[in-house]
Amino acid sequence: MRISLTVSLFFLLIACSEVNTPLNKGNLINTSLKTTQLPDGGLDYAVWEPPGYKAGQTLPLIISLHGGGGSQEELESLVPSILEEMAKGDFPAAIWSMPSAGRSFYMNAKDGSADWESVIVDEYIPVVMRQYGITDTNNVVITGVSMGGMGGLRIAFKYPEKFGAVAVLEPAIEATFNWEALTISDTFYRKDIYTKIFGDPVDPEYWEANHPTAIANVRPRSLDDLNIYIEVGDVDSLKLYRGVEFLHRVLFDHGVEHEYRLVRGADHVGSEFMKLRFVNMLGFVNRHFNPVEEGMSSMVSKKQLSTLVDYFDFEPDVPLRSHRSEHRKDGDL
Repeated sequence: MRISLTVSLFFLLIACSEVNTPLNKGNLINTSLKTTQLPDGGLDYAVWEPPGYKAGQTLPLIISLHGGGGSQEELESLVPSILEEMAKGDFPAAIWSMPSAGRSFYMNAKDGSADWESVIVDEYIPVVMRQYGITDTNNVVITGVSMGGMGGLRIAFKYPEKFGAVAVLEPAIEATFNWEALTISDTFYRKDIYTKIFGDPVDPEYWEANHPTAIANVRPRSLDDLNIYIEVGDVDSLKLYRGVEFLHRVLFDHGVEHEYRLVRGADHVGSEFMKLRFVNMLGFVNRHFNPVEEGMSSMVSKKQLSTLVDYFDFEPDVPLRSHRSEHRKDGDL
């Protein structure tokens, strides 16, 4: 079964032929950079400057990765929600940028035909940071939806020192640590893509080295300073709730602090519901830039309490013991 998807947060793909398109509020710029790492010799991307932005002003940078089959044009569809949250004082002014990556998985192809990850990490993001005078990586956040969520997690988990936070919606990740354990529930909607990216036949070690959950499982302590937000709908038609729940459990059992939402009644993408989920994600990103004082105090208290585990004979917080194996009665599921 083959399903071809073009994923947009709001199903709005607004064509924009001009290089620099003023919006009624803010400024949308479509541009590109030359590179030898992609077959076409260039990477197209969009940048949005918020209302009132002036050259030389230092603002946070938010990299937004589109879903499979999308393009930089999807950045414009996010602007109305961003402006609404800014008007309410619930989100700061920031530079937003989105590259066009088709169905690349934002990955370096195993056969060397295209190095999307390298272009994004080593060329594109540094170019945008230099253009807007951004030097503090804590002020750089990577976000994404579906394939873009998978790409955002992989890039942030592989290079956590380059970002302050990663916040993704319904990331297209599988519910396993290794290639051999994949099932049709993990692959049915894109099984034709794997050999194009991970080798033909697929190289299991290459797949695992680029699977966000496997990366988190091997190097959990490298993620301790990264703010992480993951969410997924519990009726996602691509069954992505399996992989995202699995990642949540791995992060939890390794004691990697993060925010996780299993959204009741939410399918894959959508319109109004997806807008609400995007706004919730903006709330998390806002708290990264503007921490809630009460939350900061609570985190300090939690760390202090953890030092008293032996004194009070507390059970360690993580990993959780399996309630199914230790506490169930005969006849229980």
